[in-house]
Amino acid sequence: MKDKEIIVEKINQWQKALNTFKVAIIKSPSDIERDGAIQRFEYNFELAWKTLKAVLEYLGVEDSKSPRKALQSALINGYINVDDEWIWIKMLEDRNRTAHTYNEQTAEDLYAEFPVYYKKMEEVLSKLKKEFVN
Repeated sequence: MKDKEIIVEKINQWQKALNTFKVAIIKSPSDIERDGAIQRFEYNFELAWKTLKAVLEYLGVEDSKSPRKALQSALINGYINVDDEWIWIKMLEDRNRTAHTYNEQTAEDLYAEFPVYYKKMEEVLSKLKKEFVN
């Protein structure tokens, strides 16, 4: 598969996953619904940074091997808006926190952030789709 085809496939995979995240964001979720949404957030964040990493490598950006480096490079290259840098760093921190421990209050606090997280992921994905898919 050619590099650009791989990127298009990653973008399409992330779009499908992001659709599942969107439907998981509901008012007054049960504990099971909230926990399912957290898992969907985790794999969407993984797809986000790995898709950005693939795009950046395609563009010749070498220093994007970790989530933090990929986010920094995506910011520098205009895929993440400057005003949104802190949101993406918070997403990274939240993903790390939820992937390694469970705390009821943390889960509730994280779930409250999901509408904003979804919107920011959708914005970045839209930029990628315009550049590589459309």
